[in-house]
Amino acid sequence: MSHSSGIPVAKELQEQFGEALSSNKIRFIKAQIREDAIHPVSCFDIAGTMTEDLDKIPSFLDAAEPSYILFRADDKDESGSNLWLLMCYVPDRSKVRDKMTYASSRSNLRLQLGSNRFSDEIFGTVAQDFNSKGFQAYESMKKADVPLTWTEQQAVQDKEGGVFIGGSGTAYIHGISFPVAKDAEQAIRNLLSGTTNYVQLAIDAENIVLACSRHIEPSELELQVPNDEPRFHFFSYDHVYENESIRSLIFVYSCPDGSGPTKSAPVRLRMLYSSSKANVEGIVTSMGGNVALKLEINQGNELSEGSLLSKLHPDKAEEKKAFSKPKGPSKGGKRLIRGDKKE
Repeated sequence: MSHSSGIPVAKELQEQFGEALSSNKIRFIKAQIREDAIHPVSCFDIAGTMTEDLDKIPSFLDAAEPSYILFRADDKDESGSNLWLLMCYVPDRSKVRDKMTYASSRSNLRLQLGSNRFSDEIFGTVAQDFNSKGFQAYESMKKADVPLTWTEQQAVQDKEGGVFIGGSGTAYIHGISFPVAKDAEQAIRNLLSGTTNYVQLAIDAENIVLACSRHIEPSELELQVPNDEPRFHFFSYDHVYENESIRSLIFVYSCPDGSGPTKSAPVRLRMLYSSSKANVEGIVTSMGGNVALKLEINQGNELSEGSLLSKLHPDKAEEKKAFSKPKGPSKGGKRLIRGDKKE
């Protein structure tokens, strides 16, 4: 099932949508994600029939920028109020991070504006998907659909909520696979060979890039974590446990949340890193590395050596001792209790 991004609906959009519900004058509202919230951009009053006004939508859409269209349909609910269509336009030319953000924010937009207000969600990559012909094609497809099992429904939702990278024809569901810079790959090879023991990776311009690579002491690990931006960290930890020398590869995803000395990272950046975790870990595993411990932290002080050891080698649970039942009465013959002799 597709995950929600957590991006909120701006107060301005909530107010404008509320006005549209009460005035019955507005045909559709265009909205876009700006400054980590969904804001209204423009609106169009009812000018003709639903079919005629659907044909106005493509002129409101940009060639490379995603957007939402909240469209008043002719269908009505039980109370007599018009139902709305939630249209999500994500052009192929838009940036990967925008594709991911818009696809994963649809459910949140619908929920905050009132799920009962919307009859359908329409997802498209070209402007013509939303004109009258595109809508008719959608309606025909919907009527032709045979009932799906629950599993099939989840697969469809995941496909629509995922992100298409393009180029190779591969769809990535709930994860992004960015190209890896050559120096980042070499740094991972050096880490696995033992030349260095610490590598930090970042995302820049839709590429996995090398932030730094060096040899550090375990006590220095927490000092490598930025307080204002997410990062990926790989640390090869040499230590002794139960008289045995062990080298454990630790993968850390750090994302400041605004607590303590940290500054909360922007929502889009948090989503971008969070959706890339599995693929970044895959860089190591594809080279034969084995991650012994995976951690998600907010700030560096969560990476003390004591914390690492306790997570790598948790205390063994004490074996439960069998409950000792008290011995029952003897199964021998009855004892004769003699009373005091009477004089």
